[in-house]
Amino acid sequence: MTAKPSLLFVHGLGADGTYWGEVRSVLAWYESYAYDQRGHGQTPLGNEELTLDRLAGDLGAVVRNSPLPGSVVLVGHSAGGAAILRLAALEPTLFGSESEIVGVVLVSASRLDLRCSVSGYPGRLLERALLSLPSVALRNERGGYFGRLVARGAMKAIRVISAWQWPLYGADASRGARHKFSTMLSSTPPYTLSVMLGLLSRFSLPDLAALRRVPVLIAAGGRDRIASRKYMRLLSEELPAARLAVIPRAGHLLPLECPEELSGEIQKFLDTLSRERK
Repeated sequence: MTAKPSLLFVHGLGADGTYWGEVRSVLAWYESYAYDQRGHGQTPLGNEELTLDRLAGDLGAVVRNSPLPGSVVLVGHSAGGAAILRLAALEPTLFGSESEIVGVVLVSASRLDLRCSVSGYPGRLLERALLSLPSVALRNERGGYFGRLVARGAMKAIRVISAWQWPLYGADASRGARHKFSTMLSSTPPYTLSVMLGLLSRFSLPDLAALRRVPVLIAAGGRDRIASRKYMRLLSEELPAARLAVIPRAGHLLPLECPEELSGEIQKFLDTLSRERK
């Protein structure tokens, strides 16, 4: 009988490894590991430029040196999903039934498009405001007393906005879930937020040939207002064998909003994977 795979969780922008806590608890029967991506949580930025290729390289290093037993299923949310997509293009030999990575779960893994929340001019205004706040904090955080005041104000605005139900969350997101993410987000360095928001708003699909060699689950929230719908369609077209699971009332942050439902979809995916590998 084929041993069950281990799970390697990759968080999104502004979070850290604890972001996956509830999902990992539900899937506790599986060996799992969640790490802090570069510039998040306890992992420093380092001296190199922050890019998606660098995050993908970090993920590849974690896979190759993983403390987890056996084969691995990668589970990535948003920017974590983008890192997985880039890794598939950069290191395709890691993916396959006889390789380290035997399955992939992409959760809200899409280019960010804040204009999805509101159309027309209000949408463009919202996008510009949310994209510019981290840059305002970054420019002013070392600018003397008044500069630091401006930087703290920008980060406080990020914390307040990211706790609102709109635009990040769906109908059932609890106040506790919103508070948890807003605290994580506002604790992330302004440089990380500024650079990553820019990268994710321009992200395009890389070569996905490696992902066609492994089972893939694409999970999305039915009320996700900031993931590019066009990008999600392209992703589904590029991976026609992937299973799509839409959680109707969820927004962008499925691991916090609906951990039980998301875990259930992942469990069904893992059950199918195990049957196919026997």
